[in-house]
Amino acid sequence: MNRERGIAVVSVLWGVAILSLIAVALLSLSLTSAGLDRNAWNRARASSAADGGVNQAILALLDPRSAHQPRIDGTASTASFDHIPIRIAIQDESGRINVNFAPKDIIAAALAASGTAKDTASEIAGRVVARRGTTNPATPKFAYRALEDLLAVEGMTRAILDRAQPLLTVFGRNETVNQQLAPRAVLAVLPGLDAEAIDRIAKERDRRAQLLAGDDVAGAPLGTPNTVFCITVEATSGNAHVFRIAEVQFTGDVTRPYMILDWR
Repeated sequence: MNRERGIAVVSVLWGVAILSLIAVALLSLSLTSAGLDRNAWNRARASSAADGGVNQAILALLDPRSAHQPRIDGTASTASFDHIPIRIAIQDESGRINVNFAPKDIIAAALAASGTAKDTASEIAGRVVARRGTTNPATPKFAYRALEDLLAVEGMTRAILDRAQPLLTVFGRNETVNQQLAPRAVLAVLPGLDAEAIDRIAKERDRRAQLLAGDDVAGAPLGTPNTVFCITVEATSGNAHVFRIAEVQFTGDVTRPYMILDWR
């Protein structure tokens, strides 16, 4: 009888242990599922906020009031969408080096400034220009419709392109770089601009932006016909970070005021 009681106790203990393990497994599965659901929810909210940030930027570019207009030289600003913090940067593409029109020396300087050996940069730039042929800005036939098209150029690698990408563009019809809108990294490769000149340009931009911020008067929107802007938005919700990049061209047509050229 004692032996039977001992076996019964051991059986009960084993049963309790097994049930405990099942309970722990179910709890762990429940917590994991809850964590995945929370991550998915945060990512969905961040993605929605990033999309909303792009729309906010487009509306600001269409706003004729000077105090409501954003900076378009790539300077980032912070905002919120549905209580989610977002970071918005708008770059007028006329402030970048357009590989469809820029001369060989400027493209080579951009590649070299991004870490490519000068001789290699010059060779690649020469092939970039040769491949596009003769281009008329008035009626262009773009050789490069996306920066990834440059990978078809002999010598161009993904690493070289990734390093130089912030300086380059394929959007717009600008043969020259607009120095008033160019990022510092672009200004640094333009001929005739030293560090002192770049600092003067940057300070003048800041001064002009401060004046416009306090001058809420009617004017012209920044999104004028044929202008192209790169809008970059970063949204954060919990541990989810979402980046949205949109290339937007304004048309001047009230029925279709802008077009999305690229979205990623």
